[in-house]
Amino acid sequence: MKVLIADDNQLIVEDFLDELGKIIPHAMCIGTSRAGDVIKLFKEYMFDVVILDIDMPEANGIALAKQILEIKPRTNVIYVTGYEKFALQSWETPASAFLVKPVKTEKLRDALDHLRHPVSKISDESIETEFAGDGIVGKRITKFREERNMSREELAGLLSVAPQTVCRWENGKRLPDIITLIKIAQILAVDPGDFMC
Repeated sequence: MKVLIADDNQLIVEDFLDELGKIIPHAMCIGTSRAGDVIKLFKEYMFDVVILDIDMPEANGIALAKQILEIKPRTNVIYVTGYEKFALQSWETPASAFLVKPVKTEKLRDALDHLRHPVSKISDESIETEFAGDGIVGKRITKFREERNMSREELAGLLSVAPQTVCRWENGKRLPDIITLIKIAQILAVDPGDFMC
């Protein structure tokens, strides 16, 4: 999950970053106190969730949300404000939540648990950890290679890679790309799916 926090008060941004670190520790969270940076950051990272202050000196959070939703319509917008009067206006855009400052941890957690567009808690990092050498793929490469009495050097030669590369795959330091994995499967005479189960 990728989360952007935008509030003109830097201390509030830092508080949100701390809270999010506890609630969703594996998420990528970026904060800014400059409304002018919001769209640029959004285009760069394509966040899943944007926590927006509504009343900022440089820009209105609702106007920013409209721009964000034009770029990526399934973005979860969570409005945060010190003024309840903005509640009705905030629903001009499809919002996941409207939170009034100071935001309590339980309210933030609840907003993240009930997103308008649920976001998978499976991160690229967790996938790589699961399927890298310490998980599955590396161990399977070693197993199938050894069953065929093939050395790392021989496998590396057939793939036109350095023996250290094969070693990194097998030790879980790296994960071969899908094309290379298919080539490894062909060389070791196994189905590519055998590396995953």
